Amino acid sequence: MAAVSVLAFLALVLLLAYIWKEEAVDVLPVAACILILVLYILAFARRLSDIDRIGGLFLLAVTAYAGYRCRRPQTVGDGGAAMRGEGAKACVPIGEWLKKTLGHPGVAVALLVFAGTALLVQGRLTVWWDDVNFWAADVKAIYALDGFAAKYANAAPEFGDYPPGSQLLKWWFLHLNPGGFSEGMMFAGYYFGVFVFWMPFFRRLKGRNPLLLVLAAVCLWAFPSVAEAFYCQGMCADLMMASLFGAFLAAVADEKGHRKSFYRIRLALYLAVLVLVKSVGFVWAAFGLVFFLAWKWKEKGQAWREMLAVAAAPAITGGGWLVFCLSMRRVAKLTGAALMAATGKLPILLPGTRGKLAAAYLEAFAFWPLHRGKTWAVDFSPLAMLVWICFLVFLYTRREILTKREGRILGIFLPVCGLMFYGINLAAHLSIFAAETQYLEPFAMVSSIERYGAPFTVGALYLLAWILTERKESVCPAFLRDRKAGRLWRRDGVYLVCFAFVVCAANWPEVYDGLWGYRAQRESVLAERREMITAESAVFLDKISVLDIRDGIRVLYLQDKKVSQWVKNAYVAYAASPVSVVFGGVDCETMNGMEVWEAMDGSHAQYVYLDAIPGNMAKLFAPFGDDVESHTLYRILRENGQIRLEVPTSLPGSGSG
Repeated sequence: MAAVSVLAFLALVLLLAYIWKEEAVDVLPVAACILILVLYILAFARRLSDIDRIGGLFLLAVTAYAGYRCRRPQTVGDGGAAMRGEGAKACVPIGEWLKKTLGHPGVAVALLVFAGTALLVQGRLTVWWDDVNFWAADVKAIYALDGFAAKYANAAPEFGDYPPGSQLLKWWFLHLNPGGFSEGMMFAGYYFGVFVFWMPFFRRLKGRNPLLLVLAAVCLWAFPSVAEAFYCQGMCADLMMASLFGAFLAAVADEKGHRKSFYRIRLALYLAVLVLVKSVGFVWAAFGLVFFLAWKWKEKGQAWREMLAVAAAPAITGGGWLVFCLSMRRVAKLTGAALMAATGKLPILLPGTRGKLAAAYLEAFAFWPLHRGKTWAVDFSPLAMLVWICFLVFLYTRREILTKREGRILGIFLPVCGLMFYGINLAAHLSIFAAETQYLEPFAMVSSIERYGAPFTVGALYLLAWILTERKESVCPAFLRDRKAGRLWRRDGVYLVCFAFVVCAANWPEVYDGLWGYRAQRESVLAERREMITAESAVFLDKISVLDIRDGIRVLYLQDKKVSQWVKNAYVAYAASPVSVVFGGVDCETMNGMEVWEAMDGSHAQYVYLDAIPGNMAKLFAPFGDDVESHTLYRILRENGQIRLEVPTSLPGSGSG
């Protein structure tokens, strides 16, 4: 069925291109958005695998439609052979269109990027801390449950309200693998979500030189590392959000030559998915809508109506996710901290660290490279990147690549957008992130700035690069038309300028490690994982492996409170996924039965597992059952406000706790 899903997606791309009379590279991200939204709907019902059946039916429908377009004439002919001949002639325009569409150089770049990346990352393993905590653990649970978990059963309890947009694309790639769960396929899905929204950038590419196409694919893969290097190490959603934000800004400016329906639907789909990639997607969607209004301000009333129509899509998709999270009791720890900061209950400036944090932020902002390392040519600090973006807007306006009105819009919107983000980011570090002492170092601080700021930096560079290629005749018209200039330069000179910028400013060591160099660390990564799983935790994982997960299940894992194991616990939780594990600490000397009761009741777990805990554990747990022992999995029974533990004789699936 994997082939059916892939063919159905390709058929969707071609059908949209045919109906809207667009290039395949323009409708490819639109098709990806449709795929994500279909999976989003199926995941609520835990029927993600139905996408294969839907794809099969869609293929049949497209085949029937193609047959209808190539149907035989309905008039009476002079024999069946003549009628078949007329029918064949009717198919010629479709065949020619298909050849022209698939022959576009951008299609070749897309094939190189997606197929090449999928092959190169097959050996990738999850190593980044946030992936272990959520981005990989959550996908693993979605894959096992065929959708979203039931109430109190999400695999990463501390990140419950994180939206699932990028996760669903990873699932789609995972389900294509006949061998089962594969971390490499998970990375392939992640990178597809990042780069599919860059495809419209190649609409004006003309050359079919194989070296040019390979250069385009490599530079596309490396481009984000100019300002964001985390994507080479893990699967952070910020870069997918950045690609979507940049694609939306470019799509706003890309109205000429498109049907109104395509223009509006594309914008609506982009924002509908943007808010499903990460919670702060609402912020970037708001920035995008402000840009939309500014760009189309001349239309006044029409601009407002179009803006409201486009804004309805993210309101529905993002609002639906919030309602689901409320009903399923899914909440992230940072969401609570952010709400406290917004309501004034969490001090924005903590006296002990505010000076050091502010100093680290200013130093990182002004002097440290965004991509956190030195390259052979150009290293942009956040401040330098902001200045560079503003300079490009000025240069574009002077060279008449932008009209004066467009130059004013971008000259105001981009710096204001950037400064507002950096102000919000600084406030976040002085409040909800203030307890994370690693940000006292400029290196950690710039790591945070470049990651969370990717929608601005990468998105702005996307927009400016797209404008350069879309209006390439305005860049250097005399030289581009000069017969002495090489044919490649005359045809694709602006693309070569963009590629030269990437070559000079990308973090190539990180790019190499992400695609190939990671192989050298595979054995050490596997050894580290084995080390993180202690003998006690291995017993726990073995005990819960026989649970019938059905729609999801939660287990409370009680450990010795005196021994801090929070780092290792993240790896235990990842290994346990799709089982949702909540960790708790127990001290037999200082705790009483009421505190244990509160821990079990507040966990909303269906089962509890006890590690070997020093002290009189039997006495502490006596109120909950006779002869409670360590290394045992118990079912939690709640009756009339009381809790009783029993060793399950059978292990049925979950209900909500």
